[in-house]
Amino acid sequence: MRGLDAGKVYGYLDLLADQVQATERELSESRARNERLQAELQRGRAELQRVQAELDQYEQAGDRVNEQVVQMFSQAQLVVEEMVQDVSRDARERIGQARAHERRIVAEAMDTAGQQVRSYAKTAQAQMQSIVDSFGAEVDQLAPTPLSGESGSAAPHQNDPLFDNSGDWPTRFRNGSGPDSPGSD
Repeated sequence: MRGLDAGKVYGYLDLLADQVQATERELSESRARNERLQAELQRGRAELQRVQAELDQYEQAGDRVNEQVVQMFSQAQLVVEEMVQDVSRDARERIGQARAHERRIVAEAMDTAGQQVRSYAKTAQAQMQSIVDSFGAEVDQLAPTPLSGESGSAAPHQNDPLFDNSGDWPTRFRNGSGPDSPGSD
């Protein structure tokens, strides 16, 4: 059969499938890393809530606790809040980096796939043009020529649209206006 090389087509599809799987793997790794960071953030918030709850208990008993203990818990709260802010900031930065990395990976995969599809389409178009040109040469060789002395006689295929205006048939087939093209009568 003339046409596309099935081995090349399947090879190309396998290559695309491998790229998609690699992208999905990287994406799932990024998501897992994001989930770990979210879990750390939740633990930090839980710790902050726990410390705040303890602080509330000590504040209720503030009359009995000396000023140093109150200051110590206040400092602990500040440290925990700073830690939570640091963890939150770090988590946001890592999530942003992961998303940017994800976008880059997807863009690169799409660009690579697009380039490969364009290259494949150009190759297929060149092969198709070669087939059309070869077919045209064969048809030109098969076209009957008028005998000397019968210059006014009609060609045996005068109602056949392939032989009418035979000089323009490659153009008619390329632009879709041939006898079997959609929209022709």
